[in-house]
Formats: sequence, C-alpha cells, structure tokens
Amino acid sequence: MARGMRAPPGAWQRAALVAVPLALVVLIFVTPALIGQKRPQPTDIPVFHAEVMRQPWNGTVNETLLLYVKSALGTPLYDYLAINASAVRGPMPGEGACGGILSGGENASCSEGWVPSLWFKVPIAVSAVVNVTAMAILGETTFRFNATFEFTWTEPGLVFRVQPEGATVALPDRDAYTVAMQREVRR
Repeated sequence: MARGMRAPPGAWQRAALVAVPLALVVLIFVTPALIGQKRPQPTDIPVFHAEVMRQPWNGTVNETLLLYVKSALGTPLYDYLAINASAVRGPMPGEGACGGILSGGENASCSEGWVPSLWFKVPIAVSAVVNVTAMAILGETTFRFNATFEFTWTEPGLVFRVQPEGATVALPDRDAYTVAMQREVRR
C-alpha cells in the first residue's frame, strides 16, 4: 500500500519548476517594502543657482537677479518646487517675474508643481538684505536651500554677497552662486 501512495516520477521536479518562478515573482513585489525609503538618484538632486544678470529690468531698474532651481544632471519632474524671498533689512527688491505662481509683498514666493525647473526673477533697485529659501520635493524626498543675499550699491556698481545657512561669514562678491540643495533628513 505504501508503494501506491508514492508520487509519480518527476513530480517533485515539476513542482519545483512551478514554485521557484512564483516565489521569485512574489520576492520582486515584496523587496521594495523590505528595503524601505528609496534613496535619491544623482539625477534627482536639484541645484540652486542665483545670478546677477547685468541686464536692465526696465527703464528705472538697472539690475535683475535670477533665482533658479533645476536638476544639474537630468530632468526629473519634481512634485513641488518653490523659491521664497523675504526682506531682512531694507525693502523687498521689488515685484518679480516667475515661472510658476507668484505671490508678492514683503515675502515674495514663486512655486509650481510637477515641473522640472523653476525660475524667479527679481529687480534690484535698492540696497537690501534678503533671505532666500528654495525647496524641491520629489516623491518622499525633500531638498532645501537657505541663504542670506546682500545687495549693496557702490560707486562701481552692485555688490552681491551670499551667506549660506550655517556659514559664519559671507562669500566674497560674485556675479553668480550655484550649489547642490541638501536632502532633508527625517527624524
């Protein structure tokens, strides 16, 4: 009787040929949940760029500041991009132009969703100190940049200084400033 209960020859091999691929398919779908949050790819990391354009804004304002956020290596579509400029000392440089939705006042913001980049142009008419914050959200990852920008009119022209968040002194006068935005660490 025990001989009649035995599996037919090759049944275990056929069972393995069916079970192994099914186990691999299940593993493919379960692995991302086991690994956890996805790390950003190098092409996902946004770059913040600020530049004094040396181009007139209009007949009365001689300089234009361009604030720009984009990926340096690719063109991911960010879920949300925002650039905010707040007056610290002196008036806000003026009503700007924006590649997204602009809200003005003493705290001017430019934001947009589902875009690869965002620009914000600001006229520079008077000496001022402005705090600039930029934010990019891609999936569950948030990137931030924060710095203080100083614009001073002198005899030779405009002096543009940048003091990144955490720095004790401002960087020397320059026409442009570019930096990779930092990924925010969740606690």
